[in-house]
Amino acid sequence: MVRVGRLTASSLASLTDMSIDDIDDIKIAISEMVTLLIQSGNRTTITLRFEITDDSFIVDASTPASGLELGRNDVALATAVLDAVSDDHQIAFHDDRILIRIVKASASGSPQE
Repeated sequence: MVRVGRLTASSLASLTDMSIDDIDDIKIAISEMVTLLIQSGNRTTITLRFEITDDSFIVDASTPASGLELGRNDVALATAVLDAVSDDHQIAFHDDRILIRIVKASASGSPQE
């Protein structure tokens, strides 16, 4: 199902003024997000939410989990990749869910806070 998430993200991003490189970055981010959620979650439903604003493309991903150890090597690797391909990102654990958000600025602006 990762392919569906990547395809959806790239289709939506192509409707904006994102460059091909930006769209590729978003697809890489989706892969990292879903991989981390599969490895760290309860292996149930993964939710992806896409939002397009005037100046950014935002992806929120989450899954139920019993916790998240931020010091693990796979979390550190995912964080490094997300640092490289997004303008902003957060990884958190709240209400028994792992939450990941990435923001990619469009060519016309910088990401919203």
